[in-house]
Amino acid sequence: MIGLIATILTGIVLKNYIFLLIMLAYLLRLRSRNASLAVFYLYVLSIAVSLPSTSIYIWEGLKLAGFVALSTVLALDDVLRGIRVEREELILSTVLIVSAVTDYTFLIVLIAVVLYSSYRHFGKAVAYLAGWLGLSAAVMYLIRDSLTDPVAQAFVLIGLGLLFILFAERKDVEFLEVKPFEGE
Repeated sequence: MIGLIATILTGIVLKNYIFLLIMLAYLLRLRSRNASLAVFYLYVLSIAVSLPSTSIYIWEGLKLAGFVALSTVLALDDVLRGIRVEREELILSTVLIVSAVTDYTFLIVLIAVVLYSSYRHFGKAVAYLAGWLGLSAAVMYLIRDSLTDPVAQAFVLIGLGLLFILFAERKDVEFLEVKPFEGE
């Protein structure tokens, strides 16, 4: 439920209502995880096509990348784990709603919710996420003059993310596994 709230709020903050398509993935999740994942994939493709291509070296681009990436991570977590309406999710959702007053507060709270949720589900693996964020910020800062194209910026961030996933897998950190068929 946290991912749904975060994604809807992201759409409102960015004034891009294509983010509301995530509701279809949540509705399908009530019946089938695989169908929900297929719709989630279509949702991510439509987000990628509809968003403007801006550099992360300007505030608008960084804000856009942060909002989209963080809300997508929370939504994917909900789609994979299932929709829960528990006290903790209600509290975190309320904090997200209250924080959406300004872009700055919403982004800070969104980062905090992703880190908290990651820690709650993956424990110490959140250190890999924090390490990836820190290293990515440092690398992007150091090579800022040679990375003017937003696509190149995205590839560098994706590559660094894959390196951290490989490092995390080396340490046998468990991640969710999605099977091809739900009955397995």
